[in-house]
Amino acid sequence: MIEFKDIKQETGELSVLFVDDNDSLRQNAAKLFGKLFKEVILAADGVEALALYKKHNPALLITDIKMLKMDGLELSRKVRQHNPDAMIFIMSAYDEKENLMEAIRCGVFRFLKKPVNLNELAEALGDAVTMMRQRGERHLFDSFIETIFHYQSAMLVMYEKSRVVLANESFLDHVGVSSVEELIEKRIDIGRDFVEEDGFLHSTLEQSWITLISQTPHKLYHVKCKRGSSVRHLIAKYEPLPLKAGYGVVSFDDITELNLLHYFGAREDQNDSIVEDNEALIDLLRVLERNGAKVELHNYYKGLSITNDAQIASAGHDLLVLKTKYLQQKAIQYEQKSIVVSEALPHAIMCEGLERLLFEKQEVGFKNIFFVKTSPVMRKTIRVIPEENHTVTLFIKEGKFHGEVRIADISLDAVRLRLNALPAGLGEEDEVRIDMVLMVDEKPLIINTKARLFKKRETRYSFELLFEFLFEAGQRSELVKYITKRQMSLIRELKGMQNG
Repeated sequence: MIEFKDIKQETGELSVLFVDDNDSLRQNAAKLFGKLFKEVILAADGVEALALYKKHNPALLITDIKMLKMDGLELSRKVRQHNPDAMIFIMSAYDEKENLMEAIRCGVFRFLKKPVNLNELAEALGDAVTMMRQRGERHLFDSFIETIFHYQSAMLVMYEKSRVVLANESFLDHVGVSSVEELIEKRIDIGRDFVEEDGFLHSTLEQSWITLISQTPHKLYHVKCKRGSSVRHLIAKYEPLPLKAGYGVVSFDDITELNLLHYFGAREDQNDSIVEDNEALIDLLRVLERNGAKVELHNYYKGLSITNDAQIASAGHDLLVLKTKYLQQKAIQYEQKSIVVSEALPHAIMCEGLERLLFEKQEVGFKNIFFVKTSPVMRKTIRVIPEENHTVTLFIKEGKFHGEVRIADISLDAVRLRLNALPAGLGEEDEVRIDMVLMVDEKPLIINTKARLFKKRETRYSFELLFEFLFEAGQRSELVKYITKRQMSLIRELKGMQNG
């Protein structure tokens, strides 16, 4: 066991910055480290600590992870930008895999569990001064990984390309061995248990599963893992190690208890049914949140498709909060809903009941969420909502319909009309004539064409009739011109919102 008096010989000329928002802990740390280091610098939060680090450039940084203003991980990122060789210790009372992964990305040297054990601290400091003496990034990072790997409850395994380097207890238990040496000696590959099925990670004749996942870091993969008569549903992610080419950590989250496997088998069943399992949906979103997975939000602003990446900020039973870009927020404000899409989800998620819209925090929150097997994301044609000053006239059997008619949206193939009354005797497949006056560059564009009624439905205040165009020669090209220019106009309108 390393003694503090032995460490004093190596640290006597070094300085340390200790960061914790607990006044008592800071004072105790000052007394302890004052016996070991030439200078002890104290900070109560990350913002203060960053300024002090840049001013004094201490040899070591020891910081709590949970703090106001700036947490320990954000502080570590900023310190690493300032000094790529920074020696950073993170203290945490929580067993959270996302903190491990983020600490790996930040290049943290050692993860210390609070309350910090003095023997572990002495050993960590001893390793730190040894690493500083060796000046070896490789040894530095290996020491960090060795210390914290078994601390995690999720299954973790480190690879150097396709070679196993390290695995934690959870992973070893899953594959049925007692040590990494046994794992390597028996050449056990967890991929042998992966079920070869579309939508799930598995090896192919051309490529092993570890090669595939390492080529797409941070992406979440679903895994159906069969051992004996047991089938487990896992989510796998590859996290490359910075400054260690070819090295990466694969994490496996076991989500078998969510009972989602049967939904994946139904992915190609494109009917309009809703998948109702809100508990499983929330739990799955929490897994994505813990893994820092990105999702996509889809909206339509007057028919213009708006898609941006988003991050799950929190997934609760009462509210799903996502962080996304300003333009997506404006599109959500217009539609009052959004659709979440991710390869990690068995189906798209419809989000309704807009409860939160905070532009300054880039946050949106929805009360109601549910799986849907079909969604507007699958829309095959571009549909736009025309400008307000358009006009449309509907002729049925050579007679003019005298009710109110407006265009709900229009595409190259069809138009959706909104009427205040349903024309008598009009049925599906019946042909009509539609006369539309649309505006292009403040000039009227007249399109007069035959159309066939494809579908009709009654809403609370009106009737919507979808007509399929029966164009004559030359008419379609005029509509192409209009829809293209209408899209450009809507883009300018959205950008105008962004610029204030």
